[in-house]
Amino acid sequence: MAQQAYASLKRDIIRCRLRPGDVIIEAWLAERYGMSKTPVREAINALRREGLVVVVPRRGTFVKPTDLGDLQDTYRLRRLLEPEAAVLASQRASDEDLDRLDALSAATVAENASRPDLNEANRLLHVAIAEVARVALMIPMINTLHEEIERFLNLRGELGRPPYTSVNHGRLVETIRRGSEDEIRQVALEGIERSRQYMLDTLLSGGNESNGAGSPGRGQAPDA
Repeated sequence: MAQQAYASLKRDIIRCRLRPGDVIIEAWLAERYGMSKTPVREAINALRREGLVVVVPRRGTFVKPTDLGDLQDTYRLRRLLEPEAAVLASQRASDEDLDRLDALSAATVAENASRPDLNEANRLLHVAIAEVARVALMIPMINTLHEEIERFLNLRGELGRPPYTSVNHGRLVETIRRGSEDEIRQVALEGIERSRQYMLDTLLSGGNESNGAGSPGRGQAPDA
């Protein structure tokens, strides 16, 4: 039951059903998920350790607010990790692996998919490249970075802004399949920079707002 609560709460946070700065109320979540407060409390504690939930003394528990510094750090780490993951994937991928990457790339631009599903597909593709690279430590790192990016993308959708569409994914997979190491690094870095600029534009145009309707405790968390 605790794992179910964890998965449900994490999905609600990443998909911005609980937006950055929302107050987290155990009783409301327990009712939402149809379970007691104990597994919900365990899920909140687990997500606090992961950094998606923050506790402010004498104020309460909140979904982690969006932060420009965190976003910049996310992209610094992406620039370090993902070009190398792509190069290693090109060296270690089987034909089956490459076909899987092609399918995941196609899912990022599927015409009938919802915006949150497209954003999730974006994360799954980058995680899959790390998996194909066969570096176990890289996989959870890249997944965590893209969970934060997925949350930003979903927040942009919640605020009525145009969706992010990547023209780079298909090119990246094709370069992993056929390109040189230098070409792979270049294409990976170009995609990261385009995504970074999109995210900065979102924040600077007001994408870090978090007031709205939905959770009974919705409101901006104080600085922590």
